[in-house]
Amino acid sequence: ALCLAPGDYLGPLVLSRPLQVWGPRAARVLSRGTGSTIRVRAPGTSLAGFTVDGSGGRFETLDAAVRIAADEVRVEEVAIRGALFGILANRASRIVIRGNDVQGDPRKALGLRGDAIRLWEVRDALIEGNHTRDARDLVVWYLHRNRLLGNTVERGRYGVHFMYSHENVTAENRMLG
Repeated sequence: ALCLAPGDYLGPLVLSRPLQVWGPRAARVLSRGTGSTIRVRAPGTSLAGFTVDGSGGRFETLDAAVRIAADEVRVEEVAIRGALFGILANRASRIVIRGNDVQGDPRKALGLRGDAIRLWEVRDALIEGNHTRDARDLVVWYLHRNRLLGNTVERGRYGVHFMYSHENVTAENRMLG
């Protein structure tokens, strides 16, 4: 496990082996302004409690604060500020995204903001109790057997955007203008 003390840590952080990374909100992993700030490539990795500040700004490379490409990853109670995409997961199973606070950039036009949480080809995941604001959406594409429970989306575009997804459960989510 790696416990971050309060302070700033310059990213990017690439996790290629399973690791638990945790710390208080005052521990901040900072973007260099390009690419994804934290890339999770190892199954069984968990991130908890700290802040991720920013990401690159390119839509075509899907620059994110936290980018997940592994199974059984947990992202819990993380604060994300000013990233193009907040949490992005591609082709992952059994992940947990719970209790995170994702804030986009309210100065940008809505169409030029990335998604707060974007899931692509994710299966058997739990997306619960997250609070997002000033980002586009919680995007759910090509997903199967996931649960989206008790999330709050403020000042987004659609709230939750499902496409080509089956056997998902969504309950007690709130969409606020």
